Amino acid sequence: MKKRRRFRRFGRAKQGVAAIEFAILAPMMVFLLFGSVDLLDLLDTNRRVENAAASLADVVARDTEVSNDEIAGLWAALDVLMFPDDGTGVNVRLTSISIEDATTARVMWSEGHGLAARTANSTIPLPNDMMVVGTSIILAEAEFEYGAPLGFLLDGPMTLGQDVYRRSRLVDPIPRVA
Repeated sequence: MKKRRRFRRFGRAKQGVAAIEFAILAPMMVFLLFGSVDLLDLLDTNRRVENAAASLADVVARDTEVSNDEIAGLWAALDVLMFPDDGTGVNVRLTSISIEDATTARVMWSEGHGLAARTANSTIPLPNDMMVVGTSIILAEAEFEYGAPLGFLLDGPMTLGQDVYRRSRLVDPIPRVA
């Protein structure tokens, strides 16, 4: 009888309800907070990697020729494009591709910064809708080794990669000069 009375009294008691609710909800709220920090940083870094690749491809696609000084300037621009991340952690490859026929795309020149350059005159697969005979394409490939700031939601480093295609705007193909 005493046990039953104590149980009823415990069921009617209102003191401590907020503490119990907090104890139940707090772990979920902490998980959401820390998880969202990791996820938002990942999305922001991925956007910067994509922006860096697109910017490099766009600059080269608007040019009439590409020199060694220009390539060095593009690699230096990675620090600004990847800020607040370190631009030296981005591996990039720029490739000029000439489309010879409906099935053959050939590398004219390639420069790598952390990624090996493609071999000149080798063939490269492209999406079918890009195979416009007599045109050329600039391909910018970027990779970045990402590590989550808190490591709460995402465990271990992961590689973010972006491939960006741009058509040459002024000359086909864009020559590589010394």
